[in-house]
Amino acid sequence: MKKIFLLVLLLPFFIFSAPSGSPSLPAIIEEGFFIPDTKWVNFRLGFLAYHALDLVMEFDEVGKDNNFHLRKVKANANLGVVTINIKDRLDLYAEIGSYKLEPEFRQGSSLYIAKSGNDILYRAGARLIFFEILDFTLGASVKYTIFSASNDYLTINDRPVDSDIKFDFKEWQIDVGLAQKISILRPYIGISYRDTQIKMKNLPFLPDKLDLTFQKKAGVFLGVAASLGSFVMVEGEIKLVNERSTTLSLDVRF
Repeated sequence: MKKIFLLVLLLPFFIFSAPSGSPSLPAIIEEGFFIPDTKWVNFRLGFLAYHALDLVMEFDEVGKDNNFHLRKVKANANLGVVTINIKDRLDLYAEIGSYKLEPEFRQGSSLYIAKSGNDILYRAGARLIFFEILDFTLGASVKYTIFSASNDYLTINDRPVDSDIKFDFKEWQIDVGLAQKISILRPYIGISYRDTQIKMKNLPFLPDKLDLTFQKKAGVFLGVAASLGSFVMVEGEIKLVNERSTTLSLDVRF
């Protein structure tokens, strides 16, 4: 248990991730607090903290035609997670919590920084273990995310501007990965495919809206989960190429 607490303290400094999750996550915590491991259904509660340095997106044709150039889109979230587990092979889960977006973009010599208010993000997903051979696990997951929020602030060259921007965020994501069990650790690697759209409406400098979409559909994620096999698991992960972000999560099985 001391090793797990040490990992919780150290992981934020060397692990970066987007919330794809370990391919072996449905089977990592083998024993819960109340529900016997002989039961074919159990549940977990969890929490994840997410920070995206850049969602790696670009403007659609309307934005490009108006000479807008995207620098980056930052995002932050704190989410609670409820998971129903079936036979230690299938996870069905829902995530809900606070989320915010912060796009930065240019038009000519003007630098725009917009920030959404903290509002509620909703996500639903499933994880499935395909097979386990020796200490290796192959698994996949799929998830859908929606988020809507009003504007918190907008600046042009660091000067505040009155605005009523509306943000709409929708995303499909599919992950396939391979994990290995090494003592209490489960390092893993995988491929992530996503389809992301962000719509910005009621912009004060355009009669219409600006839409953002992904630059690259596929990316790589790396991570490690740690558990003694009973009650608690901590996890960290990195996602590269189609997103640069960080996540640290905690799961408790009941």
